[in-house]
Amino acid sequence: MLLRAAVLLVGVASSVLPVRAADDLSPQWKYDNPFCGVIASVAPIPDVVASLGPIPTGSRYVLGLFTRAGTTLAAHVTLVGDSDAYDAAVPDTNLFGTAQDRQVPAVIVTLPARAQIRYFFVDSYTLDRSAAVTCPSYVFPVGEAQSSAPAGLQTIAAEHLQTLDPHKCDRMYVEPEMRGDLQSPVGRYGGKPLTVVARAYIDSNGYSLKEDIVRSSGVDGFDKFMLGAVGVHQFLPARFLCVPVVGIVDVELKYFP
Repeated sequence: MLLRAAVLLVGVASSVLPVRAADDLSPQWKYDNPFCGVIASVAPIPDVVASLGPIPTGSRYVLGLFTRAGTTLAAHVTLVGDSDAYDAAVPDTNLFGTAQDRQVPAVIVTLPARAQIRYFFVDSYTLDRSAAVTCPSYVFPVGEAQSSAPAGLQTIAAEHLQTLDPHKCDRMYVEPEMRGDLQSPVGRYGGKPLTVVARAYIDSNGYSLKEDIVRSSGVDGFDKFMLGAVGVHQFLPARFLCVPVVGIVDVELKYFP
């Protein structure tokens, strides 16, 4: 008897890390991606924040940088709006935090008044003053506006990189998508319906570089099948400004005996 399966694309796991709530997040969640050893968070700051004082012209964003280990960190973070891209160059800075969850003190990034940033990614970083590491475009949306920010934060001015050509695709960022169906399970996995959710880290060609089970079915054989099926499947990769980029997707598979 053929066994039936239903596949559902659950969603893209691209949550923005809160700048001031890093300790509330699992270090494993933050650093297990195979794309970049440093991740960032970016959120706008309203024009009037008492702790920061007024700003004559321009817009401000609070930027956080996180890594698994190290003593010092420098990084370039690309900030992208509807019409322009900017580089936020964070100088070599001492890290703080636990042994497996390190971060740079948050910094304030200033931009021209017209700049409204929508997406960002870590372009490159230097850890412990070693050779620079370039990351693929692992794109995140800008977080929610911060209602407050600590006084005395370092301020850096973002450098204009380029004016963007009008993009021909419908959206600036498109999440990874299924391309066809996963292979059908072969064998029996018990007499009850099962559900498993796997997370796939998709490269710009649509193939998974790494797979994890984020919600087990409770049946080891079915979970292993899911990892194998996701690992060989070719997805439609994420697209940013019409160009394929890396991304993360959760896929749900349901089994019906």
